[in-house]
Amino acid sequence: MIPYNCKRVIINTRVFVLEEEVRGDIKRHSFYNLHNNVLKDIKRLIMLTTVIAIVVGITLALVDAKAQSAAPSRPNNTIIMHFHPHLNVTIEGKAVTVPALIGINSTLWKDHSLDRYGMQSMNTLWPGMAPLHTMDKSGNITVESSVKRNYTLGEFFKIWGIKFDHKKVEITLDGKPVSDLNYVLNEKDNDHLTVNVDGKSIFIPPGIGIWPQLWKDHSLDKYGMQPMNMTMGGMAPLHTHDSSGTIHVESSVNRNYTLGEFLNIWGLDLNGKTVHVTVNGKPISDFRNHILRDKEHLILDIEK
Repeated sequence: MIPYNCKRVIINTRVFVLEEEVRGDIKRHSFYNLHNNVLKDIKRLIMLTTVIAIVVGITLALVDAKAQSAAPSRPNNTIIMHFHPHLNVTIEGKAVTVPALIGINSTLWKDHSLDRYGMQSMNTLWPGMAPLHTMDKSGNITVESSVKRNYTLGEFFKIWGIKFDHKKVEITLDGKPVSDLNYVLNEKDNDHLTVNVDGKSIFIPPGIGIWPQLWKDHSLDKYGMQPMNMTMGGMAPLHTHDSSGTIHVESSVNRNYTLGEFLNIWGLDLNGKTVHVTVNGKPISDFRNHILRDKEHLILDIEK
């Protein structure tokens, strides 16, 4: 006698036995053959779905590429103005610390009317900067503008979001007292370098101390601007932004920097060459240990 459970299984199996008439004959399809046919259909469906997905992916990529080519290019981030007036603020007799990241951090970037003149956002990691901003707490205002225009002290305070309502305020810029918020921020004469080789002036490249190929010595990196993220690298404390010959000294500590240290960062090879250096027209002998000072004009004459 067949157990009930086994009989039930046989009954359930017989449900899947199909019959069809082929040329007058009855053709029986077992459950095993039906199962194989279903698997084959599933495999065909998977292959077809994969092909469709590939075709759709290629189509979307082509559409995206076409859209990007038709879209306007990214904003021009070329900086044609760059200088650093130094600001001191005293309120009711107490010195105020000028915070870092004014015009960079959203909490210290209250006015956006000048944003089009600053560095535009390139991605989520590099959100851009106002044309007037600070990198540290030294009080140095960084003016980086894509256009040549006047910027006022009042515009900087609007970006910062600070207000001096009915308070006694004393302000100095580069050591000079300023009372008018419409005072135009002026560019200081930084250390200016001219290099002549065999009587011919050579090109002083932009990006010394910024781009890796022009940043050969890293012994002073701890005093420069540190990287903010993976896309926005730091800068050596001695660097150039353009080919004007202006050396920018931006340091997190108050220390002396020498001409030799700048040349080491640049990686300028002077081995086996005769070098004559003048500072503001006066010759100096130990040029490598010459301390860089504001508003100096240095000329290097190199003979091969």
